[in-house]
Amino acid sequence: MSQDQHFKFVKSLALELNRKEIKLSSFPDVVIRVRKALDDEDTTGEKLARILSVDPVLASRILVLANSTFYNPAGIKIDGLDAAVGRIGFEKVRTTAISYAVEQLHASKGLEALKAELRQTWSAGVRLAALSEVIAQQCTKLDADSAFIAGLLNQIGVLYIFTKYDEYPDLLQDSEARQNLIDEWAAPIGENIVANWDFSAEVQATLNPDLDERARRVADPDLADVVTVAKASLNGAEDQLFDTPEAKRLQLNDQNMPTVMEQYEQKLMAVASAVRPAA
Repeated sequence: MSQDQHFKFVKSLALELNRKEIKLSSFPDVVIRVRKALDDEDTTGEKLARILSVDPVLASRILVLANSTFYNPAGIKIDGLDAAVGRIGFEKVRTTAISYAVEQLHASKGLEALKAELRQTWSAGVRLAALSEVIAQQCTKLDADSAFIAGLLNQIGVLYIFTKYDEYPDLLQDSEARQNLIDEWAAPIGENIVANWDFSAEVQATLNPDLDERARRVADPDLADVVTVAKASLNGAEDQLFDTPEAKRLQLNDQNMPTVMEQYEQKLMAVASAVRPAA
């Protein structure tokens, strides 16, 4: 790996960010249709079921999730999409559809050489999404589904860097060089992509939070606090976690953390039943 390659790649990323040209492939048509339908307050469960039925993979995931222990503790199995949508709710349909779309991006052709890294990135996103949702539920009045989406999208900048493999194979096969690029560029790239995909400003802010600025202010917890704390916990920083401004705003401590982690394990099992690792 040459310094020339690194400089060329960094220059290219900086130029794309400056021009706001950071883009990934659009979501599958079925996911776009689901998002549009859910933006319509008159949408019914029957209409959503019809949209979902055109994609057997996504439809099956909705059914599996609805029949998981997390959403079906009584063990009453349902086979219809309309009933599945009614059981898990519209927002869980949204998060499942977005999970499906992000998974498809992780399975993009041409990235076989980074298969292990893509699998790890996808898995990290799912874990972060599950813990973010639980922290939002247990510690805040924030929308837990938005927290799930924010966690899931947290690694999207890493995926974008991986999509440059054809142009910079030697650079991206070098684990140290690849990690340096991720550390420096994944967050601002992810923020740009999420903005292009028209997610809320609150979700966008979780991709690249200004932690120094946030540490100086006193405010109610927000999604950036949730994702930051969830990431720190999953990265093994729990010893120092409770002393951070983010954890204090969330009122997360060693007394309620065991309950959070117990709920996280249950949530992760439910999510894992409805998704699979990127190919």
